[in-house]
Amino acid sequence: MKTIYLILILFLLTFIASAQSSNDIGKIALSVVIPENVEGLNASQLSKLETKIIQIVTNTGLAAFGFNNNFVIYPKFAISESNIVEGGMQNITVVTAEINLFIKQVDNNILFSTISKSLKGSGNSQELAITNAISKINANDSDYKVFIEIGKSKIIKYYESRCQDIITKSESLVKMQDYEQALGVLMTVPEEVSCYSKIQEKSIEVYKSYQIQKCKAQLQEARIQIASNNYSVALNILSQIDPSTPCFNELQALIKTVTSKVNVEEKKQWELKMKVYNNEVALEKERINAIRDIAVAYYKSKPASLNYNYIIK
Repeated sequence: MKTIYLILILFLLTFIASAQSSNDIGKIALSVVIPENVEGLNASQLSKLETKIIQIVTNTGLAAFGFNNNFVIYPKFAISESNIVEGGMQNITVVTAEINLFIKQVDNNILFSTISKSLKGSGNSQELAITNAISKINANDSDYKVFIEIGKSKIIKYYESRCQDIITKSESLVKMQDYEQALGVLMTVPEEVSCYSKIQEKSIEVYKSYQIQKCKAQLQEARIQIASNNYSVALNILSQIDPSTPCFNELQALIKTVTSKVNVEEKKQWELKMKVYNNEVALEKERINAIRDIAVAYYKSKPASLNYNYIIK
């Protein structure tokens, strides 16, 4: 019997924000944390392990990449036994391993949920046996679903207790005119949280303030593009100005100039845009989509880093 202790050391893991999209906004997210180097596991095996964990997370409807990386899911993988079984033409290596998964809230270092599973793998070498063991992780196992649901429930309770704090923080950021971060903070709240509608109302309020700040610069940029005969570019800029801004009246005058210069299809697109402006429900939906895009862009511009030192004994 041979026991192998794997020491998982992860220094300065950077999450790749490009894996995120606005479709993940409103979802509870667990950032999957996999170490770059582990004694006993090669890069391919680590990649397979990561894929399995992502499947476990996404099978329950959660996002596997967080925007602010406050909640993480990470593994500890240990081989407890490795035996060589004599066969006919070639000996077979059989390994017994244990996979542990943890859901943790990073800011306060609180463990939300854990699970442990035994695995067995076999192959013509220890490397192949370990790969075989990892491949036997069943992402559809009901035990993993329970493990994730426990973590999800605690994450919801965490946000429930911090709703007003999040709104207050966004208001402080607005006072500093840091609108992108204010929207990013608000958009981390999942849809399942009871205050989500209140969060959306606040985000629209912040978005309107952001638009008021931006509209003068947008008008100026549109005028520059018109002067350069770049009418399509000017129309695109003008279409980004919210009708709630004081600049909207000035926009109407510029639109007459621009729409007379663009092609039929572009003019048609603007007319469709005007129909959205005149429909309050459609306009609010468009604002929410714009808010989501701003939140995603904010977090993509500021990838988070974490330092972990996980030791399996």
